[in-house]
Amino acid sequence: MWQLPEVDLLSLAEEELRKIGLLCNEKIAAGFVVRLPRTYPIYAGDYKHILAEIQSYIKQFENLQVVGRYGAFKYNNQDHSLLMGILAAENVLNPGKHDLWGVNSDSEYLEEAKAER
Repeated sequence: MWQLPEVDLLSLAEEELRKIGLLCNEKIAAGFVVRLPRTYPIYAGDYKHILAEIQSYIKQFENLQVVGRYGAFKYNNQDHSLLMGILAAENVLNPGKHDLWGVNSDSEYLEEAKAER
């Protein structure tokens, strides 16, 4: 997949978005691919201040939720990333119910948080 041309990756993304029902007959205006080899969240310098700026910007978008290690730019274990995904799904049904930035935060460890049954 890493070697696929950008046009093929964009086609695949569109196909998958239609398959899961996030797109119906809407036309996609544009897209782009960013390839970042060896990426990994690194906490350096004043990262909390910079991250707060990014979080503030992202909060402008009511229908956007970032999850996982790369989406939230935090070192998450797999269980935290899965929990973020589950809580994000619950947020789709009940917007704003869960603060995804709080999962595995420095001040509170939420591994024991539970999704609704």
